[in-house]
Order: sequence, then C-alpha cells, then structure tokens
Amino acid sequence: MSYKQTALWKAAFEAVRTDATPDEQVRLASCYEAMRTRASALVAKIAGDLPHMTVHDVTHLDALWEMASIAAIENFDLNPAEAFVFGGAILLHDAAMTLAAFPGGIAELREQTEWRDLHARYMASVAEGDTLAAEKAEDRATEDALRLLHAKQAENLPTISWLGPQKQPMFIIEDQQVRNFYGQKIGKIAYSHWWSIAKVEEELSGTLGALPDVTNCTVDLLKVACLLRVGDAMHLDQRRAPAFDFALLQPTGISANHWKFQERMAKPFVQADALVYTAQPPFEVDAADAWWAAFDALQMVDRELRDVDRVLRDRQKMPLLVRRVEGAHSPSDLARTVETDGWVPVDSTVRVSDVPKIVATLGGSKLYGDSTAAPIRELIQNGLDAITARRRLQGRPAKWGELRVVLEKRDDGFWLYFEDNGVGMSQTVLTGPLIDFGNSFWKSSLAIQEFPGLAAAGMKSRGKYGIGFFSVFMLGDVVRVISRRYDRDTQSARVLEFRHGLGSRPNLRHADPKEAPLDGGTRIEVKLKTNPFEPDGLLHRETPFSEKQVARLSRVIAAIAPACDVAISVAQDEEPPGHTAASDWLEVQSSTLLNRIVGGDDEDDQPAASTKAWDELVELRDEDGKLYGRARIDAGSQWGRSGLVTVDGLAASKVGMIAGILIGVETTASRNSARPIVPAPVLASWSSEQAIVLAAAEIPDAEKAEAAAVVMRCGGDVATLPIIWWQEQWMTASQFVDAIKLCDRLEVYEGSINHDDDDDVTRREFDSSFEASAMIAQTIDGRYGHTRDTDWIASVTQGRGYTPLDIIESLLRDAWGE
Repeated sequence: MSYKQTALWKAAFEAVRTDATPDEQVRLASCYEAMRTRASALVAKIAGDLPHMTVHDVTHLDALWEMASIAAIENFDLNPAEAFVFGGAILLHDAAMTLAAFPGGIAELREQTEWRDLHARYMASVAEGDTLAAEKAEDRATEDALRLLHAKQAENLPTISWLGPQKQPMFIIEDQQVRNFYGQKIGKIAYSHWWSIAKVEEELSGTLGALPDVTNCTVDLLKVACLLRVGDAMHLDQRRAPAFDFALLQPTGISANHWKFQERMAKPFVQADALVYTAQPPFEVDAADAWWAAFDALQMVDRELRDVDRVLRDRQKMPLLVRRVEGAHSPSDLARTVETDGWVPVDSTVRVSDVPKIVATLGGSKLYGDSTAAPIRELIQNGLDAITARRRLQGRPAKWGELRVVLEKRDDGFWLYFEDNGVGMSQTVLTGPLIDFGNSFWKSSLAIQEFPGLAAAGMKSRGKYGIGFFSVFMLGDVVRVISRRYDRDTQSARVLEFRHGLGSRPNLRHADPKEAPLDGGTRIEVKLKTNPFEPDGLLHRETPFSEKQVARLSRVIAAIAPACDVAISVAQDEEPPGHTAASDWLEVQSSTLLNRIVGGDDEDDQPAASTKAWDELVELRDEDGKLYGRARIDAGSQWGRSGLVTVDGLAASKVGMIAGILIGVETTASRNSARPIVPAPVLASWSSEQAIVLAAAEIPDAEKAEAAAVVMRCGGDVATLPIIWWQEQWMTASQFVDAIKLCDRLEVYEGSINHDDDDDVTRREFDSSFEASAMIAQTIDGRYGHTRDTDWIASVTQGRGYTPLDIIESLLRDAWGE
C-alpha cells in the first residue's frame, strides 16, 4: 500500500476538511513529498554503514503511515499541519543511522562525545601494537555511536545543511518558511521516539499554533509524538527483512534472529481493541530463537500501546483504537497466531524466585567470607570511583576529593557511613543499576548517557561486577543511600532506604536539605547489626599476640585502603581522627606505611623511623617511570606478613619475602586475591639493587643468605651476598670459588639439616648432640624454593628465577670446568 492510500494521508491531504483549505493541503503535501525525496536518499545510505540492520529505507518510512492508520482507524484525525509534522518526523526518526547524516562525515562523528566514550571503552581491551584489533574497535565504536546517536542527531536534521555541487546549502526541508517554523518541532518529535513515555509527556504536551499564510491548523505535539512511537514499534513484517537481502548479507547473532522472524511476519490487523500479528510459515524447532525474538519484540509493541493509551486518556485526548497486542502476555497465547511447528513455546526463562536470597548469597558471606573487611572495601571502592569520575568530568587535580568514613553512636544503635564528594547518582541510577545485581553501571550504556565524555576522559572504574553494593548487608539490615548529582541542586537529592534488609522493598523519597551531601556525592549509611566493640563486632580483634582486643576504625580503614589516590578521613566517637592523604603511600616514611599495612599503631604511637638504608622501602619502576610498587626484601621475617598486593590502592592479598606494597590485579570476584603486575625485568632489577643494599647491612650473614635466595628467585644479581654455608662460615660467590679450587669434591645439602620423625635418635638428642661436618655445604632453608611464600615470584618470573643450587653448580663449572 502506498502511503498516499492510507487513511491518515487521505483524511489530511485529500478529503474535504472544514479546518483547512485545498490550497493548504496541497502546499503541505507538496512540502512533504519534496522532503521525502531527499530523506529517501539519506536513509538509503543506512544499509552501507549498518549492513546487518533490518531494512530502514524509505519503504519502512512509508509503512509507518500504514501502521499508524491501522492503530488509529477512524478514532484519530490529523489535520494537514499535524500530518506534515508527523510525516516529517517519520522521515527523520531513523535517518541519522548513517554517516551521511553528519555533513562532516566520520570526522564529525568522531568529534561526538559518545563516539569518544565508546572508542575509549573498546580500546581499553586492545593490546598495544595490535593494529587489527584497534581498527575493529574503531569500527565498532562507529557502528554503536550511529545507533546511540541516531535519535539525537535526528533532532538536528531539519536545520543542518549539506553542500551541493555549486557549494549551495541544501536542506532536508526545501521550503524555508516551512522549515523555519516546523523544523525544530519535527526534529524534536523524531528524537522523542527514543525517549521514555514519561519524558514525551513532560516535554511534548503543548500545542503549536498555525503558520501564518500557510495554514490555519494547529499541531497537537503529544498526539503526533504518540502516533510516531506506536507506528514505528508496530512495523514488524516481511518488508523489513527480505529473504534475498538476508542471503546476501548473512547477518549473525541477535541481528539474524530479527531478520528471520520478521521475514515470516504478516501485516497486523485489528480485532476489538487488540492488534493481532500472524506469521507464515510456522517457526520450526531450528527457528525457536527467532520466535522468541518475535515474542520479545511484540511485548515491546504491547508496552508502547499501553503507555500511549494511558497518556492519551490521562490528558483527555482521543485514544487510539488499539490498546494492546493479542497474546503478548503469554508465549502459549502468542503461539496461536504466530505459530510454531514441532515444539511448544513455554516461558521457561531462568527465573530467580527469591531474588533477595540469591543476592544475599552471592553478594554476601558466600562470596566474601565472614570478614567485615569485604563490605568496607567495596563501599570504599564505590566512593573512589565516584570521586575519580568527577575529577575526570570537571578536570579536577589528580589528588582532589575526599571520602569520609564515620562510626557514630545514635539513639537506635551504632551507624557506619561512607560519604564521598563524587559525581552522585540520579534517580535513574539510584533505582536502576545500583540495585540491579550483577549490572555494573560504569560498563553500561547508561553511563555514557548520564556522564557523556567520561570514558573518553580516561575513566577506568574499579567496580566491574555490579555486586559490591550488596555486600553492605553483611554489616546490617537497615541501609540508606543518600545521593545528589554534583551538577544538580539540593532539591534533586534522593534517599533510597532499606528497612529490613534485602528481603524488603526499598523506599525512595526526597532528601531533606540537611541530609543531602553539601557539594554533591553519595552517602551510604548502615546500622550495624552487631556492637562494633563486642565479639564478632567490626572493631573486635582476637589475636594471641596482643592484649588489645579492640582496634581503632582509622587503623582498620588504613589497612584496607593503604595506597589509594583519594584522601580518606575517619571519625569515631571519642577517638582521635584518622587521615590518609591521596597517594601518600609513596611519600610517608617506610615505618609508617608498614604499620598501616598490618593495621598497626598510628603515627603518634610509633617508634622513631629507622635511618638504615636496608630498612627503606624502594619504588619499583620501569624505564618509562611506570610504578609497580614500593617494597623491600624481607626474607628474615618469621612472624606475620607485611608484604601486600593492592588493587587500585585497596588491600587484596598478603605475600611473603617482601615488606611493602606491590600493585596488582584481582584474580577473584571477591577481590581478596591478586597477582602483582610488575614485569620480570623490573623485579629482577629491583632485587639486584636490594642485594647491594643488603650486602652492606648490619645484619647476620644468615639473614643475608636468606635475602640472597629471594634475589635469586626474582632473577636478580646477588652481588656480594652470601649464598652457601661451608667450612663453618657463610661464603659469597667469590669466596666460595676461591675455596673450592683447592677441592675436587663437594657434598651439598639443600636447606638446613633438621630432625626427622623416623630418625634413630630423639629430637632432644639430635638438638643437643648433632653437629654437621664442616665439609658438608648447606644452602639456605628450603622454604625459599617453590613454596607458598614464593608462588607470587614464580608467577612474575615465569621460570626465569633461579635457586642457590643453580648458582652453586654454575660456580663449580667456573672453578672446575665442565
């Protein structure tokens, strides 16, 4: 059917009307036809830029007149002005899905914030030097940007121009008077098909008056916008997916399913107040995925019809004849008209009947264990991401921003809260991604819409899995989230409150001005279910090495977040405030950092810092200055571990043989395990420097030998550190070579000689009487070989490290020859 044969066209432009003259009808109809000619050329380019999309050419645009006529029947009337605006919006609503819609082409598209965000996101996973992957990332960013921006750019199409062959500006709407008057509204209505129905109702509820000297007809903007979104949603038939086009293009994945189902669909028809869809031939078992794609699409049509019906009735406007899609609420009902062959569609989608239970299980102790450090770490991380985002968006200094952690006693119990001055959350984010388990906001398309330019500014979020917020319920059941966008006023602040844990539905309310973050940001408050000072409480500690059973909150937070690039202040009733400055782990004294790592005393309780070179923590950097940690070899430590791997400044896992911090990446979703990212050459160079410092240290030779074993494991040069116990002394490599030249035999025992349970003598007799022969050489204890303490080193060196036996054999070859 031609668009000129549709009921809406005839009623607007051909029938005799009391509200418009024939001249008005001819003028506006001619304007539309001229606009259609140019729009046809534009949409014809879509297939070249987005080849796997179903048909979006002029046949699709013409069909929307027919779809809208089916939905409206005789209930709905468009006057000539409304029909022109409606038709113009039809022509432009998808027209920007091509680079041709941007007069500057690909260069103009790449200037768009959304393209830069998408490109930055996709390039983040491309290895350096992989040009093919980089090209694919660029192409993917272009395709996705066209989809994401097409509605927004549609608003601009009536007013932008392209240069003709004589350098003359050419517009979609040729008639200047008509373009100047209706163009902006046509563009906005075209844009609105991408909006929520609530936004359509809010922004397009007015009436546009008549254009003098052209028509006496006004335009009901809401009516036209509703008709566009319904007509666009309804068009799902063979015209959008020709079988031969499919054969030529061979689309895959989700795109293929849309082609396959639409290729079978007939035009819908009306039955009472329902829209009925049918298809032929029936969907075989092999086409089940395509059938389900049809089911999902028809549910979307059903939602649009119901939303539009509600809006029109609420505004006391004439409703559409159709209000729903027959069968859309049930797969078995839809199968009566969109038939299947050899199988029955049953809605067997994986469901989670007890969502709170799943969230509590996967987002709580089953994932993180029973440690209260896990929810604290996750809440700190959320705050750090929000502050980092604001730095990027506003060009703030690298150390700007602060996270406050407060423990206070209120009338109803102890409350712990975390407040950042980051970007804050809109109501959409607060009630969407925040409480959508497993959906990371920072990786969603909503992040690009909420904060355009953020990804392109280099934002790399710490949050990845969309589960961290839910760990807060490990601490308590009463949780409040108070948030205010940094770029909005106090009145925009909202409070999301859980009163009975995850088993309750949260309440959303406007925040009182006094409780909203003053400068924007978010505060998460939790009422602790356990007194923090009692056993199993947040600050209670069970340790055989200390009489202190209660830790300060500032020490707990510092141990969890020892190396963050955001300042963290901590307040606790009747305790001195704590504070760690942004990135101060590189600047504070070594003793201060080590105490922070182990949750030790605050600076005012510490002994004087050591001035010994071998006690200092040393930065690990590559030739380009990239930082990988700040640490020293600490092989002699027998108690506890002061070596730590951090991820984004947050403690992840302890490591042996070193003291200090190595930067790493997490290896588990719970972030309680990580591996260092230091390259093997950097580790080897650092350990070689450590060997020089330790060789001059005023420590026992046995400790130096232990350090030498660590240096060897790291692939470094042991310099003048002792490597072997022989002839009743520890020897360096040069000393050993000089001594061994006088011998022709060497017996070596790896590690110290200890008592075994199956020895013929008792342990007491062994300890009191056993003495190894001075001629039996011994290396340092075997714990410096392949053990849990050195697993992290092996993961870095990938077999490039060596052992004391390796170096001894090398020295023997030098001394004795092969």
